[in-house]
Amino acid sequence: MIVRRREEIEPTLNLYYSALANFMVTLIDTKEDSIILEAGCGSGALTVPLLSQVNYSEYVCYDFYSGVYEHSLQEILEKNLEVALIKGDVRKMSFRSESIDIIISNELLCELTRDDTQKAVAEFYRILKPGGTFIHGVLSPYPENKAQELVILADKYSAEPVFPKEWFSPPADELAGMLHRENFSEISINYFLETVKFVGDIAFETVKGWVTKPEFFEKYSEDLKEYGLEYPASQVVYCRK
Repeated sequence: MIVRRREEIEPTLNLYYSALANFMVTLIDTKEDSIILEAGCGSGALTVPLLSQVNYSEYVCYDFYSGVYEHSLQEILEKNLEVALIKGDVRKMSFRSESIDIIISNELLCELTRDDTQKAVAEFYRILKPGGTFIHGVLSPYPENKAQELVILADKYSAEPVFPKEWFSPPADELAGMLHRENFSEISINYFLETVKFVGDIAFETVKGWVTKPEFFEKYSEDLKEYGLEYPASQVVYCRK
């Protein structure tokens, strides 16, 4: 998927997240009585397509909504979704133990340190029912071309990180190790290969929208002009309690 003009951004991202939602749904078994928790739902980019593709009795959107992500709370409220919206910290959640059937998240753990990621994984294990499913998408930290490398570099120059940055995304094999230590089973890594590429002026506008430090543009403007930006492929990690 290639974005060349501003008016192409929203419909292209909608297609991208719809495809990612469909990819995730094919890996999980949802039933009409399922209680689904989407952790780190943000402005609902993935929530909207998921709601139309899964079966559930209750769908809970959970997010920290702090720092640079505060505006996302208003964005998801404006969508008027029929969900339970809860503001909280994945490192210490208010849900009862063994109360959730399925946890879905995407690009959540990249905002946490390694220690805090392990805490979040422990919380996910605690609140899942026996046999429950956790599925998480992470953009690959291993770029396949220069445009993907520029996305990773831009992340390192973020001017408003919510937490100290240790990684662009947790490597899927490292996350799998954390899940194993927490006694999750049936752990698998699946690859969602669809990407979005921004070219021309839209690439510059996109990086500026990420609140990127001026040093990035000083070092990489020419590369940005030549190569654009491209999301790396997603590594989708699946496991069960």
